[in-house]
Order: sequence, then C-alpha cells, then structure tokens
Amino acid sequence: MSGVMGELGVQLSAADEEFATELSTWLDGHLPAHRAESAEAATPADKLRLARVWQAELAAGGWAAITWPRIHGGREASATQQLIYHSTVAERRVPPAVGRIGINLCGPTLIAHGTEEQRARFLEPMLRGEHLWCQGFSEPGAGSDLASLQTSGVIDGQELVITGQKIWTSGAERADWMFALVRTDRSAPKREGISFVLIPMDAAGVDVRPIKQLSGDSGFNEVFLDQVRVPLDNVVGGLNKGWGVTRTTLANERAILFMGQQVALASTVRKIVDQARHRDVSGWRAADDAHLRSRIAEAWIDAELVRINGIRNLGKVLAGRQPGPEGAMSKLFGQHVEQRVHELALDLGGTAALLDRGAKDAPNRGKWALGWLRTRASTIGGGTSEIQRNVLSERVLGQPRDPWADA
Repeated sequence: MSGVMGELGVQLSAADEEFATELSTWLDGHLPAHRAESAEAATPADKLRLARVWQAELAAGGWAAITWPRIHGGREASATQQLIYHSTVAERRVPPAVGRIGINLCGPTLIAHGTEEQRARFLEPMLRGEHLWCQGFSEPGAGSDLASLQTSGVIDGQELVITGQKIWTSGAERADWMFALVRTDRSAPKREGISFVLIPMDAAGVDVRPIKQLSGDSGFNEVFLDQVRVPLDNVVGGLNKGWGVTRTTLANERAILFMGQQVALASTVRKIVDQARHRDVSGWRAADDAHLRSRIAEAWIDAELVRINGIRNLGKVLAGRQPGPEGAMSKLFGQHVEQRVHELALDLGGTAALLDRGAKDAPNRGKWALGWLRTRASTIGGGTSEIQRNVLSERVLGQPRDPWADA
C-alpha cells in the first residue's frame, strides 16, 4: 500500500493509518471464524445463509458500505481509504458482501435521490444482507443502448402496472428486490419518460429464469414481468425522471475497485509462476521452456500495466478531479489480460487443468478451467469492449459519436 501511495506522491494521513490499522485488526478478529464456518457449508442454501451472516458482521463493524454516510451505517471513506480497503480485502481474500449489488449501486442512488421513507425502509436491510438486490436494466433489445428499453409501466390509481422483460440480471435467482428502469411515458423522447422503480421479487407476475452458462453456472437470469403491480411510492426520484437517477447508479458502478482487481490479477500471475516451477512426474517443468517463460513474463508485464494505468486514474481522484477515460482503458485492457492469463494457466496445467471441479486429486481441482470459462464474459459485463473502444475513440482520439448515441 505504501508503495502505491509513494508512486502517487501521497503520504497517508494519521486518519488513513488509523483506518488501515482498524480494518486489519477487525479482520484478524472476525475473518478466521467466518472461514471456519464457511468450510462446513455443504449446500448452496447453507453458503447463502452464512454469506448473509458475514455481511451482517461487516455491517455491525462498519465495513459493509465504507463510502456511505455515517448516518446510514457507512464511514464516508475518502478515495485513499477506499484504496486501502479494496487492496486489503483483495490481499487477504476477504469474502465480498453478498449484497454488494444493492450496497454499491442501489444504496448510493437511494441516498442521493430517495425519499426519507425509502431510505428508512430499504437501507438498513440492504446493509445487513437481509434484502438482496438485483439490477433490472438490460433488455433483449436494450443493452449497450440502454435508453431504448421497452419494459413499460402504466399508472393505475396509486400503483404502477409493469410489463416487460429484463435479461443478464445477476443474482435475480436469490434477490429479494430489483431496481429497474421502466418506460412510463411512451410519447416522450427515449431518454425521458423513464422511471427508476423498486420491484419486490416475490410480487405476482415476476418470473425468474436462470441462464445456463458455458461454465455451468447460472448467475445470470431472464426476468419476465407480467402485469406486476407496485405502489407509486416505489418510484425513486420522481415519475419519468429515472434517466437522471440512473446516472448516479452508473457512476457508482465505476468506484475505486481497480486496486483490488489488480491485486487479484497479480495473485493469479504468482500462482502461475509457482505452477511453472513445479516439476511433473516426468521431471519436466514449464519454467524450463523458453517460450512459456516469455509468456509468463508478458503476463507479469500486463498485470503491471493494469496497475499503473489504474494508479494514473486514481491520481486524478485523489487530486479532486473527475476520473478520465483511464477507466475505460483499464476495463478494456485488464479484462483481455485476464483472459490471456487464464489461457496461459490452462496451457501450463496441461490435461490436468481441464479436469472437472470435483476432481480433488487435481492440482487446482479444475479452478483454472472454471476461471477461463468465466473470463469469456469479462469483455461483456459492465459495458462491452466495443463500448469501451467507443469511449476511447471519442474522448481520447476525438472521433465523432455514434449516431445511435443521440437518437
């Protein structure tokens, strides 16, 4: 951590040092017990239950939502303290909060745009993991061009009647609530007439259908809404004003997370190096192969480039300026690096790397294959590589905007 701050020319304040010490001390006292309990979890239901318990512990310690205002259970952490937090939890492999979609996206939106009643009703259960949330933005015909969404809401008395479909909805299969964009005025231009609505997942007419992925996981879902009735009190920021509210949500999707991601990437590279040094039963090791050594060196260099570019963007934040296109650069380059690193790991592991996760006698129990399969989605989720290239072409190279962007 001090090395990162040194590169930025930033000295940790007494408050930052205290923050780091308090975090490490708290983790020393709570993390081992949680890991011991989690090791006993046999079923997905057991794992989810323990994940909720862990988030409640994080919330009680003030570590579940460090950027939230103190009045709502946060710490109002500075950019430097966020860097300390994300780097520490990545290095110590702290399990993430199970309700991070709500905490990172919906929570800040409610704090900025919600009514007092909405904040009182939703924030504490969200913080403690009692209510899990999913994001209902993307639709079959509205992904990159989000404003073209077609899910509609019709006012009927004091209720909004919602019909439509959402897709790629992470965590919908276990969510209690969904924050969704709904078109509530079809006569308005496409960025107007949209409302930001909170929808209970147990409401009549909500149908969640998991999407089976290449990895065997089903974390993404389709969500069908058939005449779903929600009170108008569940509209955030005012009827037909959802596009402005959404800007807050999307801004929070790009928080200072690059350091934790980079630490995880660097950890993967270190595991690859260890694997390359290991001799197989025939006495051969990958480190003796000049071509593989070159690929490993390239992986290390790429991980360092991800870190350096992230530090450049962080420097702007610490100086009080808005993040620039470096965020798009980090995502575009970093997630392609993630794919290449896992491809390298598979090559080093040979046939053993392709074994199923259940093969307990395999060196990594199929984790490299699972990781490689999961990285296929890295260049899609959170904004496709094509979108990131558009951002860079417009904001760095000065190219004209795509015609559909202003349609």
